[in-house]
Amino acid sequence: MKKVGYFFLGFVPFLITFVFQYLSVFFMMGVSMLCTISDIPEGVYPMSVWYNIWTDTDFNTIIMIIYALDCICMFGIWYYWRLGGEYLPNPKITFHPLLFGAVAVLVPGAQMVCGYISSFLGTLVPSWMEQYEELLEMAGLSDDISILMLCYSVILAPIGEELVFRGVTLRIFRKALPFWVANIMQAVLFGIFHGNWLQGFYAGALGLLLGYICEGCGSIYYSIFLHFLFNFWGTVISSLITVEEGSTAEMVYLVVMNILMIVSIGVGAFLLHLGLEKREKKIKRLQKATA
Repeated sequence: MKKVGYFFLGFVPFLITFVFQYLSVFFMMGVSMLCTISDIPEGVYPMSVWYNIWTDTDFNTIIMIIYALDCICMFGIWYYWRLGGEYLPNPKITFHPLLFGAVAVLVPGAQMVCGYISSFLGTLVPSWMEQYEELLEMAGLSDDISILMLCYSVILAPIGEELVFRGVTLRIFRKALPFWVANIMQAVLFGIFHGNWLQGFYAGALGLLLGYICEGCGSIYYSIFLHFLFNFWGTVISSLITVEEGSTAEMVYLVVMNILMIVSIGVGAFLLHLGLEKREKKIKRLQKATA
């Protein structure tokens, strides 16, 4: 019965994220109304003024920042105080340069695999691609991304999402299920969390990798690091790479990127395997030394 309780408890963090999102929206809407009500000229319909504020990209970015900070605070406490997480793990035991190197090397491959998933689904169901592009535009994740949105997408979102899904959700499901099932569960919820079909599928695939990295490497800091780099590549590096559609340069670019994807996944997987072996041997040596 206890396992059943943990199974259903595993859905609670996912539901709480939506509560936080709505609370952040209502809070900012209330603040904007209070700050502008006295400045609205007589005869001007207040709702038209507020609508312009509420649809502004920077306004919605602030909402997302508030939401992310809420998640970091609540789920950080939940993860570290109730689920055995560590604020300051022992570097000698937890961290290994090869593992961080493996995570960094895997990022380009993960980005391109997710890109192929998006392209395939977008071709299969064009309306999904249109919906996805509209969401990116509304969120301010266009070519002229703001500093605020960059901070949210590259720093705050990875920390908050990792604490919610790999920190709390995965650990709770692990109390009721084998790791591979728990990992699938948190990855599915991570995909649904993104709110659209296209992003949901590739986020779910990424969630599987993040869950494996978090569990296999023994620390949420590895999955946060991967998430940082993944979002940085998607928001910054990809925007710097521009090739003319249908040109010879595009063909060369596609060949190079496919080679990079294969090398990234192959070398990254090898380094990860090697790093895990070396970390395990190091832990055994330290345990013998302190025995």
